[in-house]
Amino acid sequence: MNRNRFSPAAPAPATDAGTPARRRRYLAGLGVIVLGAAALAGCAADSGLEPVAESSADPFEIYLAEDLDAILLAQDTLRFQCYADNGYPEFEAFISEEPAVQWRADLLDQLTVNDAFFESVQDATARGLRTEPLGPSAEKVFVHDDAFEAVSEACDTKSWAALGEDAEQSLIDYNRLSSKLAGGLADRTFEALGPLQQEVVKCLVDAGVPVTPASDKLYGFTSDVEFGTPVEYPERTGPKQVSGVEIIPADVEIPYVPTPAEAAVAVKYYNCSLETGVRDEFDALILESKKEVVAEHAAELEKANPRIAELAAAARELTAR
Repeated sequence: MNRNRFSPAAPAPATDAGTPARRRRYLAGLGVIVLGAAALAGCAADSGLEPVAESSADPFEIYLAEDLDAILLAQDTLRFQCYADNGYPEFEAFISEEPAVQWRADLLDQLTVNDAFFESVQDATARGLRTEPLGPSAEKVFVHDDAFEAVSEACDTKSWAALGEDAEQSLIDYNRLSSKLAGGLADRTFEALGPLQQEVVKCLVDAGVPVTPASDKLYGFTSDVEFGTPVEYPERTGPKQVSGVEIIPADVEIPYVPTPAEAAVAVKYYNCSLETGVRDEFDALILESKKEVVAEHAAELEKANPRIAELAAAARELTAR
């Protein structure tokens, strides 16, 4: 008996590596994966791209993240409705009314000063110093039915065709472009982060905070302060039924709670990032790196953006019906 597993969430970006929910989870391993794309106001005259709004400090805003989300909403809506119309009504419950915000929130905004040095005293107090867990598992659907494979393939083809010619390939290509752009950003910024963090760690040491410099750790140091209890989600055992449509519920999210001592060190780390000027330095480095990366790929963005915008317009029309 075939077991076809489907998640109600929008499909993951077409990349060669997994997508982290937040960048700081990967800092300790010195192997960051950052996915995203950008467009550059300074090169707009040469590339034909529309300039970034003057009120924006982020060149990435021209990357059409919201358009991708709209396209995927339409594709999911059409696909799940097609499943429902062909004998699997359970999928109607997974049709979303609003697009996800995965590209802007989960991909393009990962490499930030706030992730590396905290956003505020309140953020440091709440997050503490532990690496983020992988997060709860989303609700999933398992179909135990040999006939579903043909339905799935037909509905997938139909839903992409409704969006326009070569819609699926256009998204795949745009995702690959985002990976190239973000990889260039990571190459330019990641090596600089370690030395900047060590400036903050020196500030902590000078202030008598009980930390030991360690460039391979998440925030550039180790400490003997007590941490909160690690967040662990129950191991998934897979489907339990042998027929029909099985819905596996989502995990209930478990928040991480730092100890008071851990939170205090995190707050001092945030304060030292301000006192040393490291935050401003890293912020400027990220901005300049984004501009450089986009300048390298401006022609590709100029070619791809109109088609993505066209597909998004079609997608919004389809989901508005």
